[in-house]
Amino acid sequence: MDDVRWFAPNRFCTLVVPRLRDRGLSIALDGDTPARLAIAMDAQVAADAYRYAVRHRCPLIHYVWDLPPWWLGRGRHDWVWLVAGRYVWLPRLGRRYAARRGFYSRLRYVAAHAAAVWVPSAATATSVRERFGVACRQVPFCFDSDRFTPAAAGLRRGLLSVSRLTPQKNHAAVIRAAARFEPRIPVRIIGSGYDRAALERLATELHVPCTIESDSSETEVVAAYRVAEVVVCPSTFEGFGLTPMEAIATATPVVVSDIPPHREFLGTAPHFFRLDDDDSLVAAIGAARAGPPPGRDVLSRVTIEAAAERFSDGLTPYLG
Repeated sequence: MDDVRWFAPNRFCTLVVPRLRDRGLSIALDGDTPARLAIAMDAQVAADAYRYAVRHRCPLIHYVWDLPPWWLGRGRHDWVWLVAGRYVWLPRLGRRYAARRGFYSRLRYVAAHAAAVWVPSAATATSVRERFGVACRQVPFCFDSDRFTPAAAGLRRGLLSVSRLTPQKNHAAVIRAAARFEPRIPVRIIGSGYDRAALERLATELHVPCTIESDSSETEVVAAYRVAEVVVCPSTFEGFGLTPMEAIATATPVVVSDIPPHREFLGTAPHFFRLDDDDSLVAAIGAARAGPPPGRDVLSRVTIEAAAERFSDGLTPYLG
């Protein structure tokens, strides 16, 4: 029997697994063999992880990254049950979640029935308690500290923004800010999503040189950070906030929106700007261009090794 059956939708959500194995834990990333504990590292795998936990009669740790307010609105969850291995959904009368109702109602059901709910940030902890009515423990994860490292000093050019192409990621603010400089600063955006056409139109209207890349490899993403003059992270909402951590790790000046997770994890390393205030963003970009690279010491508690230590401590009560 394995110690842990680890459910994860991608490589990022398994970053701490090799370090935990080094500590003596046997962890399975696939298959249906029994384990003493299951952990769901993302909403995409939570339903399957809970089914596994029920089937094998083991506790489940449910990791909740964030609860986007535009999906939940001011509503409440529908009724969900797991019956004979299948989820049954009964819509609530009255005010319900704004969108993706079945998905987030099922997520709330898993959280309510898990042995523990872990979250990365204080902001997510607050939303889980308020929206799901579930107690949770803050166990911050990490960025890929093995991959994102500084490179030899060289010529840096342009603004870089890395994230999904959706309105809440606020890439449009970067393009608007670039248009305020003379000459206009080139913008490079790495990500995919439905907002691409709107961003391309905005760049054309404002005469901002802008490239959008939706199929970059991991190596190409790291290289992009290392040649950017400034990385801009303008999100209106995050549960953790990886992009500025990756920028700081590559010794690239970074500008971030003034939202709680950025304040919680980044200290004074980035230049902050106020949301919905283009003047503030332009000033922050100017300061980042003129200033020194950010100090990397702020990242000491979000490295892979630091996160593995936290996870090891958190898993011990279920495996001891």
